[in-house]
Amino acid sequence: MVLWDDFRYRYSLDDVDEITYEHGSHGNKWTDCSITSSGPKESPSFIRVTSADRTGPIKLDVGNVITAWGLYKEGTIKFNINLKNKASNRNHFHLDFRPSSSTVVMNTHNGSHWMQEVRTALPSFVDEKRFKVEIICQEDSFKVCVDGMVLWDDF
Repeated sequence: MVLWDDFRYRYSLDDVDEITYEHGSHGNKWTDCSITSSGPKESPSFIRVTSADRTGPIKLDVGNVITAWGLYKEGTIKFNINLKNKASNRNHFHLDFRPSSSTVVMNTHNGSHWMQEVRTALPSFVDEKRFKVEIICQEDSFKVCVDGMVLWDDF
């Protein structure tokens, strides 16, 4: 297991101000995204993925759950979700699905280069079937679930 301390750069949720989506090749697409809170601070919000493939500005807190729905298309090489800071070009969390190599890559980018990545097995996707990705904002990490299955507990 790679712990947060193994990464040279660790960012605050306060620094994340946009979510970007790469639909991928061969027709895979993200259809919509929501950000909800598990606490009383904020009411749930819903964000439609636009043709610009980004949402912003956003404000994330511990307990928020980012839920993105996608439609998988057989033959897709890769598709991803990124939690970023637009001004600094830092990528606080890069979640990259790579069906061509049956892996999921999680990583950060400090604004000039990629940091150490973590890989795990790709969940099963079915052609033309919707899937759900949840990114749970925890105190010091992100938890990632795909269709209810925990992919990573503490990135």
